[in-house]
Amino acid sequence: MSWPAPTGDPIRPQGDGAQPTPGQAPGDQPSGTTPPPPTWAQVQPGAGYPPPTVPLPTQPLPTTPMPAPLTPPAEQPTGAVASAAGPGHIDMLSAPAVTPPGLAKLSEKTGQPVRPWTIWASAVLMFGGAITVTVGLLLAMWVMASPWVEVADGWTKDDKFNEATWLTAQFPSEPASGWRVFFAIVCCVIAVAVAGTAAVIGYYAFAGYDWTRIGGLVALGVSLLSLLLTPIAAVTIGFVALGAAALWLPATRPFFARWQAVRHPQTAYSQPIQNVFYGPLPRYR
Repeated sequence: MSWPAPTGDPIRPQGDGAQPTPGQAPGDQPSGTTPPPPTWAQVQPGAGYPPPTVPLPTQPLPTTPMPAPLTPPAEQPTGAVASAAGPGHIDMLSAPAVTPPGLAKLSEKTGQPVRPWTIWASAVLMFGGAITVTVGLLLAMWVMASPWVEVADGWTKDDKFNEATWLTAQFPSEPASGWRVFFAIVCCVIAVAVAGTAAVIGYYAFAGYDWTRIGGLVALGVSLLSLLLTPIAAVTIGFVALGAAALWLPATRPFFARWQAVRHPQTAYSQPIQNVFYGPLPRYR
């Protein structure tokens, strides 16, 4: 065993106070101890390493296309939108932006076609005619069922059945006979037919059914039966005539046409695709 040659440097204690062992140079890390942390110069990137010798790529790197500026979409024409956007483009159908000509506007609150004044007038007149003939029938039935009238201090029999309506006046009958029952039923049937026809036309015209224009003329013909009752019931003819005329005014046609389009929409088909593009679209590459 030999000792190291003297170097002339004094022996100093290590970081933890331990003395160097024989055969160990000063500054060497003794075995079994934790090495000191690296310095900032040692952890810098590329410190102590040669510069890279790999050549840089000569081909251009893939670039991402810049997004298009956010601009409001342009107005598209109605129907199929024809565009030459390239392969893979699909033509879409857009809803009409404006009301087509010849159709009534849709209400923003209800989503139904806006009713013109002619529809309101027709409905009111038709229902008014139904009420008028009903009142005329009730008054006629009251006369038929009240043969007694008060005279002075007593009551006397005054049979006015044959004077209640125009029909009973044309066919006089005796009290308590079967003919009076028959004529009473006939008068009720006439009033129900006139009132029912007018009410049905008024209701369905208000609901937007186009066939009520012809139905109004039919109701006018049926209302002529009120002439068999009383003069008050005959006023129904004027109400029904005005209500039927309102359905033929120009303002009514767009309303019925719009309801026809709402209830029976036409099937819309997209434009056929001529060029079929296979693979990922260019915008996804």
